[in-house]
Amino acid sequence: MATESSQPQSIQARIAALNLGQVGKAPITATPIQDESVQRPPPAPRSQTANLPATLSNGHYISNAIGNEPNAENQNRVLPPPTITRTGEKKPPPPALPPRKHSTQPSPALPPRRPTEAPQRRGSNASISSAVSTMSAISIGTNGSARTSASRTPSMDAGRKLAPAFDHNTLPPLPPKRTPDQVEKRYRDIERSRRGLKPTKSNPNVTTVEVASPPSLPSRPPQRAPQPPTRKDSTGAVGKLPPENPPPMPARSALSYSMNKPRESDPGNGVNEVSGPANGAPPPIPASSKPDLASILATKPKPSSSPQPPSQPACLTCRDFSAPDNHAAKFPKENVPSIDWLASQLVAPFTSPTDQARAIFTWLHHNIAYDIISFCNKTCQPSTPARTLATGLAVCEGYAGLFTAIASKAGLESVVVSGHGKGAGFSPLEPGEPIPAEYSTHAWNAVKIDNGEWKLIDTCWGAGHVCIRERTYTQKFSPRYFTMGNNEFGLRHFPTNKSLFHRTDGRSQISWEEYILGPNGPSAALPVTIYSGVAEEEGISETKLRPSKLRIPTSPNMIIQFRFENICEHWDPRRHGAGAPYPYVLRVQNPHARNGREFLVFDTDGKKWWLDVESRLLGQKGQSVDLYTVTVVDGRSARGMGVEEMRMAIGRKGMSFGGVAKWELD
Repeated sequence: MATESSQPQSIQARIAALNLGQVGKAPITATPIQDESVQRPPPAPRSQTANLPATLSNGHYISNAIGNEPNAENQNRVLPPPTITRTGEKKPPPPALPPRKHSTQPSPALPPRRPTEAPQRRGSNASISSAVSTMSAISIGTNGSARTSASRTPSMDAGRKLAPAFDHNTLPPLPPKRTPDQVEKRYRDIERSRRGLKPTKSNPNVTTVEVASPPSLPSRPPQRAPQPPTRKDSTGAVGKLPPENPPPMPARSALSYSMNKPRESDPGNGVNEVSGPANGAPPPIPASSKPDLASILATKPKPSSSPQPPSQPACLTCRDFSAPDNHAAKFPKENVPSIDWLASQLVAPFTSPTDQARAIFTWLHHNIAYDIISFCNKTCQPSTPARTLATGLAVCEGYAGLFTAIASKAGLESVVVSGHGKGAGFSPLEPGEPIPAEYSTHAWNAVKIDNGEWKLIDTCWGAGHVCIRERTYTQKFSPRYFTMGNNEFGLRHFPTNKSLFHRTDGRSQISWEEYILGPNGPSAALPVTIYSGVAEEEGISETKLRPSKLRIPTSPNMIIQFRFENICEHWDPRRHGAGAPYPYVLRVQNPHARNGREFLVFDTDGKKWWLDVESRLLGQKGQSVDLYTVTVVDGRSARGMGVEEMRMAIGRKGMSFGGVAKWELD
């Protein structure tokens, strides 16, 4: 049968297309009905899509179809016209459903279930989506677009691991439950293990001790009845005294009334309150209560007739500094947390600025050592007080800086003085040698002590001394660099700031030439050589040692006097020093004497020593003359040995000596 030609669209088809466009479905062009006998080509195969999640359907997102079933098409491929319900017209009932055909074909078998795969855990950087929806492309030859969903595949869970199944059989067995008998037995064992009280029984055989009663007291004599006082009259007759009248009542004070206003009379008894005794005089004072001036003076302390101990001398050399010296030794630097703490601890027991400064001076001797390595290698660097305290090493500048830091924290006035010092490495000028220009090599301190006096001290030299040749440092306390006067101090210290001499002889300062040449002036030769240690320990004044020059002339018929004395007129070697003084001898070269040497003993009065010797007996030109202390005689200490006893022992007993000074014969 021939195919009919296509016809134009009718009005109904257009209306149906418009209605479908309103509900979101594209209009379908009506096509003519074809003959059933004509074979239509098979529909094009649709692309398979995956559903994710599985609950979604393949239907269009506008349709209300359920499951994966597609929407049904009209058999005539032309939509019926819409039904219009007019006002008042009843809506016709819906058409009945066609009867369901019974299928004779068996239901298809379900596919075999896939085995469960243990999911594998993915890395933290992988994102896992629980459900992903995708829209498939529009199938060719279909009327619309279908919605597809993607389902979860086993490969997505391949990295996850599930916990093992719980098994009760793997649990450890519970301990057996105790029976009541076992519990009771346990308590009985605990009670039995406790230490019980030991029963004791008293001894029935008790010894009875009879206690004798105390002796009875003697009876008291009968007490006499009190007799009334009697008196004798002018005739000698004895009579009884009349009873004494009670003392009059004192007048009532106006302050005892309310509002401090006196009243004329008391309404209760009619007595005048402001009136006094009848005669207007105060009551008599009993004489027995009067103080006795003699008894009062007897209780006063009487002035003691015993002499008072002498006060401490003003001389620092003879002053007793044992208290600050002992106190300063109690604070090793390893236990010092800060400079502030150290300052408060060192000066706390003392009110005298002199004692406070001495405690700081002594503490530096115990805790700071001279940096001999840096000094000899000429690698000394500027230091701070905190670094000096931490390292325990310093040169002169470190000593002076730390002293001023501690003294300032303690409330003392102190400054660091820089200048030239005649210390290690200094050599006196030879006669005729030019005077060098002024230069600075040393540092020391000036501190204000008692009575507002400025005192020059050298904490570096007071802590010990060095040996440049052997590169060694000897820690030895030298208190003379704290006690010596400012004038003597200036013989070996020349400040750069000329206002820091602090002299006590009326001179504000001295010149550089005078300092370098010494106290004897430009024509002076080299000074006498004085050994350190012995002179200081024995209290010998270096400035009063004579001859003061190093070279002694050997002219004939010339008497040379050797003499020296204590550093202070108050010095007592037994109280201020190590004990009684040693005997002193002068060793001279005598070819006629035994071993070519002769020892001459010094005379003394306890404070001064002297010895006169002819120049020809001293020796030859180029030889030396030495001053010694005799420390040991015949194995015993020579302290306190007399002059004559010493002369008898020379050449007969073994002796030990200590060097004091040395001269050269010219």
